[in-house]
Amino acid sequence: MACTGAEYPAFLLPYDPRLGYTLTMIKISFGSGGVVLPDWIHVDLDPACRPDVIADATRPLPFATATADFLHSEDFVDQLDLDASQRFLHECRRVLKPGGQMRLLTVDLRRLVDMYVEGDERLLELWETGVGLPLQTRTLGEVLNEGMRRCGHRFVHDEQTLRVLLNRAGFHARRVDFNHSEHPELRDLDLRSPAAALSMYFECWPTSS
Repeated sequence: MACTGAEYPAFLLPYDPRLGYTLTMIKISFGSGGVVLPDWIHVDLDPACRPDVIADATRPLPFATATADFLHSEDFVDQLDLDASQRFLHECRRVLKPGGQMRLLTVDLRRLVDMYVEGDERLLELWETGVGLPLQTRTLGEVLNEGMRRCGHRFVHDEQTLRVLLNRAGFHARRVDFNHSEHPELRDLDLRSPAAALSMYFECWPTSS
């Protein structure tokens, strides 16, 4: 049964009487969209996705400060406008423990635009196999426009813009490879490979201040 944001902080006590065991590691996935990661707490606004926690991630997150060991978000920040993305990242920084890590994936605007400018027909193939929404003209120009506006996109980030937001939120960040991580808990979580999507992959950790 999913908890509301108001109920969920009790779940994050060191010992959870409902589960009957001690929680030694807290891993939270935001905007999970129905994807289930074993041993992770899933947060989504849509009850139909059957998350563990129903919450609006554009508002203060229903978790205590310095609670989580690991955070995860794939293809979620592009669903937010720039201000909401900044608020979300600030909240992630608050929730994450000082030594914690966040894995963050989102559409790479640079790669999208570069493929359009270079006339790379693989962009059309990626749209038709990965997105599947019908196109009227099947041109790269239409893919570029639809890629910016469809699929719930509110702001598609390039690396530079995302790094500015992360820095302002109090994160260091390094770009990493698909499904690779120094942390076993963050390996093999990525759904969208470079061959099938235009994703960029980051691992982020709190600054010392």
